[in-house]
Amino acid sequence: MGQCPSARDIVHVGVIPPYHLNACKLFINAKKNVLCEKSLAMNTKELKEILDSAKKNNVFLMEAVWTRFFQASVEIRNLLAQEYIGEVKMVRADYSLPLLHMSRSDQKDLSEGALLGLGIYCLQFISMVYKGEKPESIQARGVCLETGVDETVAVILRYSKNRMATFTCSAGVELHSEAIIIGTEGKIQVLSPMWCPTSIIVDRKETEYPIPERCLSLNFTYSTGKRYEVEEVRQCLLKGLKESPVTPHAYTLLLAEMGDEIRRQVDVVYSQDCQRNMATRWGICSAGKISHDFTVALKTLPAEDHQVVAVAARLLEDAQEFSRKHNISKAYGSYEELARDPDVDVVYVGVIHPYHLNACKLFTNAKKNVLCEKPLAMNAKEVKEILDSAEKNDVFLMEAAWTRFFPASVQIRNLLAQEYIGEVKMVRADYGVPRSDQKELGGGALLDLGIYCLQFISMVYNGEKPESIQASGVCLETGVNKTLAVILKYSKNRMAMFTCFTGVQLHNDAIIVGTKGKIQVPSPMWCPTSLVVNKKETQYPVPEPSLPLNFTNSTGKRFEAGEVRQCLLKGLKESPVMPHADSLLLAEMGDEIRRQVGVVYSQDCQ
Repeated sequence: MGQCPSARDIVHVGVIPPYHLNACKLFINAKKNVLCEKSLAMNTKELKEILDSAKKNNVFLMEAVWTRFFQASVEIRNLLAQEYIGEVKMVRADYSLPLLHMSRSDQKDLSEGALLGLGIYCLQFISMVYKGEKPESIQARGVCLETGVDETVAVILRYSKNRMATFTCSAGVELHSEAIIIGTEGKIQVLSPMWCPTSIIVDRKETEYPIPERCLSLNFTYSTGKRYEVEEVRQCLLKGLKESPVTPHAYTLLLAEMGDEIRRQVDVVYSQDCQRNMATRWGICSAGKISHDFTVALKTLPAEDHQVVAVAARLLEDAQEFSRKHNISKAYGSYEELARDPDVDVVYVGVIHPYHLNACKLFTNAKKNVLCEKPLAMNAKEVKEILDSAEKNDVFLMEAAWTRFFPASVQIRNLLAQEYIGEVKMVRADYGVPRSDQKELGGGALLDLGIYCLQFISMVYNGEKPESIQASGVCLETGVNKTLAVILKYSKNRMAMFTCFTGVQLHNDAIIVGTKGKIQVPSPMWCPTSLVVNKKETQYPVPEPSLPLNFTNSTGKRFEAGEVRQCLLKGLKESPVMPHADSLLLAEMGDEIRRQVGVVYSQDCQ
């Protein structure tokens, strides 16, 4: 017999499941034995991390599946071992507990939901009966709240030799909360509460298994029954065991794996499913200049958060050259191949804007999340088509208005929210550099340059639609606008104006004028690294690139990539900083400006 354990030899972890991983690893790394409440972790990945830590530190670890240690459960295992009811053919369990009145019950980051909070008892019971055997198939359906928390879940499990199991768990409705095991020669009924059983009926004969009386009031039913799991822990420690033979690590792992599959089918995703050591896996659509810069920008972010796993171009040799330059494992000679890649979480669309519609729809229809370069499309009609496709396919989509995610832009929004410069009365922005005048490539002052000025103004005015737009410009013989000047009037006599020019260099700065001061954005306003607020300048530098860049401050694209990752982790389908409504408004304003200037693209006529 081993040395008697002292009172400080083991820690009971009673925090809520989202915090189990950190708590368990904290104590395990301190060489403490651990009894952790169920569910041991939020998913299989976290569970493996905990088990690996326990093994590495050579300590005892057990998931507190207390049901298994009640005397009634011990008797069930004895009866099954004796084949008292013959071969088990069916197991059913139900557990409900109204939880929706609890303050955290509908908060996804704090709540367990029906499966992790209640279904774990049913799953572990079924797994106990079938001796930790992995089911051949799982079919699950459920009802989720708007917050994404599962309210009710129903599951069918099929085992080898035509054996079955079913369970239902609900945090919203009342169920019998009992269980039954049906064999070829009889049945065992577990009366409510099945999760902490004190009586069973075997072939119509009921036997009671009372638990000790409490010395203080309890919060949960029959909690003095936790004494049985505590005693199991003591016996394991006395024998020098690192896991319990009644609820071994393999059982715990199986429960997590089954839980993951059930949640996948019911479409319940917790932030823990996406974040820990799991990088956002990027696919790059196009091997052009802007895609190069975006990929360089991603390299300035932690590799454990962002990985480029594939690139696609119209020519395979272009994709291969790009992959060699950026050390990307997969190169495709078509965008369709990229769309089919199961290892890609989100696609960066870097093709020129006349091709945005087809590219975005290709990837959204393939259930890929998308970050698409600006402008999102050639006109409002195309934008609506892209947004509809993203909504239909339930994927994330964001227009890559990278300016909005620079720290300088974040500070602008903070200052405006604080009314630091009072009420904004005027916004002005200018952007002029030599650019393409080829109409078929989507060239022109507005779509190439003016989009930056428009999105800046729209950001300042919180996505408000202007009351009127007046535009004037100079067009080339090709029909492309070379110079553009626009005045926008907003409610409460607020104004904005911008100028863009594809032929000459302008100051390329912006200014926001309020009743109590002004905010100046020095050049380059489209990728700002400094602000002047009431004559005081602050710098917001961007990281140095690992490879030469094609465009100014392109490592700043890291900020929009970071936004995408955070949105995906939260399960969002659009960014609150660059929502779909803003993309549509920009397109609608652009259409009106082009109408007044007389610029028509072929996409406007289709």
